[in-house]
Amino acid sequence: MGRRRARPPRRRRSATHALGKPARGYDFTAPADWTLVATVPAIISQELFEQVQAKLALNKKQAVRNNKAHHYLLRALVSCGLCQSACLSRTTPQGHSYYMCRCSVQPLYSQRDQRCHARYRPALQLDTLVWQDLCELITHPESLLFALARAQGGAWLPQELQARRTTLRKATASVEQQLERLTDAYLPAILSRAEYQRRRQDLEHKLQALATQAQQLEAQVDRRTATAGLATSLTDFCQRVQAGLATATFAQKRTLVELLIDRVLVANGEVEIRYVLPTHPRSEKIRFCHLRKDYFDEVV
Repeated sequence: MGRRRARPPRRRRSATHALGKPARGYDFTAPADWTLVATVPAIISQELFEQVQAKLALNKKQAVRNNKAHHYLLRALVSCGLCQSACLSRTTPQGHSYYMCRCSVQPLYSQRDQRCHARYRPALQLDTLVWQDLCELITHPESLLFALARAQGGAWLPQELQARRTTLRKATASVEQQLERLTDAYLPAILSRAEYQRRRQDLEHKLQALATQAQQLEAQVDRRTATAGLATSLTDFCQRVQAGLATATFAQKRTLVELLIDRVLVANGEVEIRYVLPTHPRSEKIRFCHLRKDYFDEVV
């Protein structure tokens, strides 16, 4: 008790209130003036407390955010292609840097039954390989546009879309004309009621199928339009980034790698780079891992 002492207010809480009413202030008192009410027994020993503090200090010192002694371009982006575990960045006393599978060097923390036997990946070679591939991708974005069109199903050209639309319109007009002729044949009692209903039902089914195909075609047109917008945005982004690739510093390279690469899988000398490129200017400053909902799911 007695950690704070009341004092008169020094300012008004509101211009409509009188000074001192209803607000009041407090000042903290010195620890020597406190009144001890009870003594709480220690839960752990002083020795254990000091050990924990030492461990926390060591963890803080060795944390990735504070480990700046060595530069790793792909820090926290490399995964083992054999067991899908994350790779740790390590540098030997001789100065050789590697990306090591966590399941290989720390099997206890990886929560796996067996140790992974993946080889160590030389960090300098892998960093150079990935950076060169990234530069090639940005310098020649044609492969990006092809992959985007394939992912969106945009295999049709505008001329083919227009021809398909014309064919569907002619087919729809032909079926509607057949319906009119069928009705004209039914009215003079040339066709029986049962025959008329059967033929009309078949024609209506054809009309419904043509309408469904027309809707799918319009959706394909809309998808192609959206794909064209994404392609334009990707091309503009690559053109803006190309100029600074040759003179980029390590910090700039690291920023670009974090933005454009989701994961690098390495298995037995084979490297798989999973790129994620921004499709809108608003997403050029947001890392992909901040957008993923399945970030902690196992990659298959």
